[in-house]
Amino acid sequence: MHITGNKYLADFGMAKAILHFQSESSLTFTIIEKDGSEANITETVAIKMIEIRPQLFMVTWKEANGNSITQVQDYEKGMLYANWTMPCGECINRTGSIKRVDA
Repeated sequence: MHITGNKYLADFGMAKAILHFQSESSLTFTIIEKDGSEANITETVAIKMIEIRPQLFMVTWKEANGNSITQVQDYEKGMLYANWTMPCGECINRTGSIKRVDA
C-alpha cells in the first residue's frame, strides 16, 4: 500500500484534520475542525514512517509548537491511534478514524 501522494481524513471527534502525505518524509496536515468549530490550520512537517505490516503504519513528527506526535494508522480497519506529547510534558491519547479522501 502506498499512502504517499494521498489525502486522508483523520477524525478524533474533538478535532478533524486532512493528512496529505507529500512523500515518505513529508506530511502536510490541515486541521479543519477543532472543539466543534471550523478551523484552517496548516503545517508541513518532516515525518518518519514505518510500515508495521501491510496497511498498518507508525508515523511520527514534531510540530512547530513543540508537540511531538506519534500515530498508528490502521488503513485496513480505518482506525487511528495517536499520542501527543506537549512541550510541558503532558501526554494526550486519542483514538479516531482515518479514511482516504479525494484530492
